[in-house]
Amino acid sequence: MSKTTPTLYVTFGLPGAGKTYAARLFEQFGFTMHDGDDDLPDRMIEAINTQQPINDEMRDEFFNRIIAHVHQLLPKHPKLVVAQTFINEKYRKRFLEHFPDAQFVLVEANDPIRELRLERRTNQPLEPDYTRKMIAMFETPHIPYQVIVNDADGTLQLDDQIAALVKNTIEPPSRQGRQD
Repeated sequence: MSKTTPTLYVTFGLPGAGKTYAARLFEQFGFTMHDGDDDLPDRMIEAINTQQPINDEMRDEFFNRIIAHVHQLLPKHPKLVVAQTFINEKYRKRFLEHFPDAQFVLVEANDPIRELRLERRTNQPLEPDYTRKMIAMFETPHIPYQVIVNDADGTLQLDDQIAALVKNTIEPPSRQGRQD
């Protein structure tokens, strides 16, 4: 019996882009979805809820939790997708150190659509000022990644992009970060 190589995708991007929504759509292709926000430490949740800064110590704890959780999930769910903002490149790289075959997928949406989604959000609401700070801190990815665009309401546009991604036929090919 041959051993199946796990498939791990990570949807990441700006608040309101639809990372979690897109990750849930992977489920129809046999994937298990894990929302990285489920691993937020209590003190980080409190900081977000009170619009306080998040420091590197909190982020380190958070990403250590995500990494540990994914290590637990992958053996049971060899087709896994993780949804998380991944604001900082160093945490994307750290994740790839643990899961070198992980495929990052940047979920993009134009600003008016993202802002509307954030206004309508009832679970994990973010204040506009706090969201603007998160957006300003979002580092341009230099890791290998692909892009899906989530500018439309409904699932059809995303379904097609995810199906192509899963079948490794998405166009254009993966973007590579600059090698400075």
